[in-house]
Amino acid sequence: EGMQVVNFGTVSSASPDMGEQDPFFRTQYEQLKSRKLAAQVIDGLDLKTRLFERPAPFSVLSSFKVIIKGLIAPLLPAKIETVTEAADYTDLFSQHLYVEPIEKTHLVKVFYESPDPVLSADIVNALVNAFIKDNISSQSETDTYAKEFLEQEMEKARQRLTLQEAKLIEYAKQNNILEVNNSQSSQERKLDELYSALGEAERARIQAESQMIQGRKRTNAHAVLNSPVVESLKQNLATLEAEYREKLKLFKPAFPDMVSLQGRIDEVRGQLNREMSSLRQSLQTEDATIRQADYISARKLEDDLRAEVESYKGELVDLRDRSIEYNALKREVETSRNLYDGLLQRMKEVSVASNVTSSNIRVVDAAAPDNEIFRPKKALNVILGGLVGLMLGIGAALLRETLNQGVTSVTELQALSGLPILGTIPHVRHLSESNLALATVRDAGSLLAESYRVMTANLRFVLPGGMAPRVTLITSVNPAEGKSTSAVNIALSQAQQGLKVLLIDADLRRPSVHTKLGLPNARGLSNFLNGEVDIAGVTHPSREVKGLYLIMAGTLISDPVRMVSSPAMAQLLNLATKHFDSIIIDGPPTAGFADAIYLSSMAEATVIVADEDHINRKRLITVIEQLRRVRQNVVGFLMVKSQEEKLDSRYKDRYQTHLPSKPAAKTAKNKRKGLNLAQA
Repeated sequence: EGMQVVNFGTVSSASPDMGEQDPFFRTQYEQLKSRKLAAQVIDGLDLKTRLFERPAPFSVLSSFKVIIKGLIAPLLPAKIETVTEAADYTDLFSQHLYVEPIEKTHLVKVFYESPDPVLSADIVNALVNAFIKDNISSQSETDTYAKEFLEQEMEKARQRLTLQEAKLIEYAKQNNILEVNNSQSSQERKLDELYSALGEAERARIQAESQMIQGRKRTNAHAVLNSPVVESLKQNLATLEAEYREKLKLFKPAFPDMVSLQGRIDEVRGQLNREMSSLRQSLQTEDATIRQADYISARKLEDDLRAEVESYKGELVDLRDRSIEYNALKREVETSRNLYDGLLQRMKEVSVASNVTSSNIRVVDAAAPDNEIFRPKKALNVILGGLVGLMLGIGAALLRETLNQGVTSVTELQALSGLPILGTIPHVRHLSESNLALATVRDAGSLLAESYRVMTANLRFVLPGGMAPRVTLITSVNPAEGKSTSAVNIALSQAQQGLKVLLIDADLRRPSVHTKLGLPNARGLSNFLNGEVDIAGVTHPSREVKGLYLIMAGTLISDPVRMVSSPAMAQLLNLATKHFDSIIIDGPPTAGFADAIYLSSMAEATVIVADEDHINRKRLITVIEQLRRVRQNVVGFLMVKSQEEKLDSRYKDRYQTHLPSKPAAKTAKNKRKGLNLAQA
């Protein structure tokens, strides 16, 4: 890459600011990149054979560009080639030419990029020399044209000046005018003096009028304020007002003495206003006579001077009417003479400039071969590539973190919520709702039943001091996550351990416990809360296991929140805790429903059932915060449809081989079919 520093001298002797020079310099930069200069350099250095026709060095980027152009070429419309071979060479030359101005100077750097550093320097030097020669040639052509143009304009101006001077002399002779300015000067001076006197008279009249108005007001106000009667009334009024303010500290305004005192104050204030008005009126009448006389005198003087001014103006207008044409002719003569003098001066300047063959452009530093590789800069490219890759990686990670609002593992859920995982239920398929809800009883040796027994065991020690909760709410964030199935299996597992358990279906919006157990739902919790039946009428023993009692949801109602938050619900739970070891409540989902919050406030422990495939971080955190604001009783999560549980299935299958043959066969059968949690 060759580089040369060129200085553009000032255009004229004056030094315009940079804002005014910008168009000139931008023009020079474009001329440096013109096709005319490019063609001269190409021909002078024989660049067609030395540079353009040599094979280009191999470049991965260039090869990639060729491949892309070849792929998209069939898709583009055909172009008609209209450029010549010379135009192609000049375009190629311009693609590698760089003109870089240096800020806050008149200097510019010229670069040319090529594989040969010596050739690059030769190209830059040849280009700048051609530019300077072209600039000198352009100046010479411009000076010649300007000289011819000025000669023509001077001849026209000379002829016009001669004609106008003749007309001026002829008009002066016909109208017997020697010099208009001399005859006008005495009349104009006298008129100026009259105007000056008229101005003084106007100011005197205005001053008299102003004194007649403003002076009277000041005199009246001063006289009124200094009146002995007014001063006496003002002192009396001030005394009464001070007395009123002092008594106001002890009495209210409605007190008789205060009312009487206020009346005296109003009476004195009225007397004061009437006295001041009377004095002001009498003083105004007396003062008006004096001021009016002064005003009339000043007005008369002004009128006399104005009449005299009008008389002299008529005389001066008559003189000017006779000199209008003369002055117009005289101005034309002066204008033509000034134009002729200016053209003559410019003609002399152009004649001197045309004899000078210097240029205002000079070379500061000639281009020299640069052995340093301009591009590609491998180290910089590697660093930039690494930085770009790092930023893209960070951006992709942040984008993935922003878009992914789910929870991918049990460990992540525990870290996000700060709550323990009380149990994980495996993801199984192809099992009916009733068999799924009764898996703890009907398939006691299955992995599903064992998982619920682990959950039940963990639930017994969740309260401080290792105590088991008497009232436990089973809820979920969203519908259809398996909370009702989990509530039934937990209740069955507790009953199998010998506890007396009450399972309450408190999901009055979409009850499902009766469907899973195959029981009627004619009467239940809603009927008890409405007062239609007592607790004995809605409590039924389970047919599946001894010690488990059930309260179905009952008739659907329009306002479940009002029902579950009523005193009757609290009364039911208080009564149940006296007769049962554990109470399991199947509540509605927490997302968007307030009845789950009320039920959580009545329970000793709240367990959130979470479907591993449908956990939303923001929604989950919102639900936990809502429940904690009511009561700090969220004890943990029950993960359902867990994929991680499959990792331990082989280990548990080895233990199942030691069970009796019938449960083992049933387990194997269920394993072949797969299990699926019911939609709660």
